[in-house]
Amino acid sequence: MKNSLVTSWNPIFDDKPTIEVPRIRFSEKFSRKYFKKRNFILEIGCGTGSYFSIVDRRDCIGLDLNRDAIKIAKKYCLDSRFIIASATNLPFRAEIFDIICMWEVFEEIPKGTEEIIMAEVRRTLRSKAVFLLSVSNDHLISKILDPAFIFQGSRHYNLKRLLNLISDCGFSVTECTIRGGVNTIIANFLFFFCKHVLNKKKALIKTFFDKKSTKEFDSSGNGIVYIFIAANKN
Repeated sequence: MKNSLVTSWNPIFDDKPTIEVPRIRFSEKFSRKYFKKRNFILEIGCGTGSYFSIVDRRDCIGLDLNRDAIKIAKKYCLDSRFIIASATNLPFRAEIFDIICMWEVFEEIPKGTEEIIMAEVRRTLRSKAVFLLSVSNDHLISKILDPAFIFQGSRHYNLKRLLNLISDCGFSVTECTIRGGVNTIIANFLFFFCKHVLNKKKALIKTFFDKKSTKEFDSSGNGIVYIFIAANKN
């Protein structure tokens, strides 16, 4: 099995959840309609808890391989629980979760293990439960201007192939949308630049394009940057 893509860790930048990122904000909006009063929720690849710092409830479990990230998540997400484990071998019994989320995780898992992970997701989801995920879209412009793709080899996914994969793994897609445009591409570049060059989270130009990006995510128009999918376990 090939190694997963190692996410760069910056102790200055990654000292707390990055809830200001438009993609993370939209992930919460996209998932909100699937939440009920009583849900048992798992986020695979929770990182520093950026998504759960918005959702944060007692029935949430975050899973990640990075110990440093889990420590930050525990500090800021007081109601959620977190564990260190691999997505290819989820340490849970069958049919336990109502919702499983994977936000921008496929890009970093070992290449070729998508089916293994989706089999684990399906095993641990209850009947007709919901699988939510987002991935980077395989669009020429968004790919060639993506620093994570250029410098770290982060993968982008073709929508048609992704939908076929999800269907083949025993899920029925109920919702699919592509969000983010040119402003989102610029915002992503500035995020990368602030983290790896400036070593700081806030910059006026980054804030400006984050706001522009948020408008693109909230627009009903067709995007080019991120694919968001909701699917039910068959």
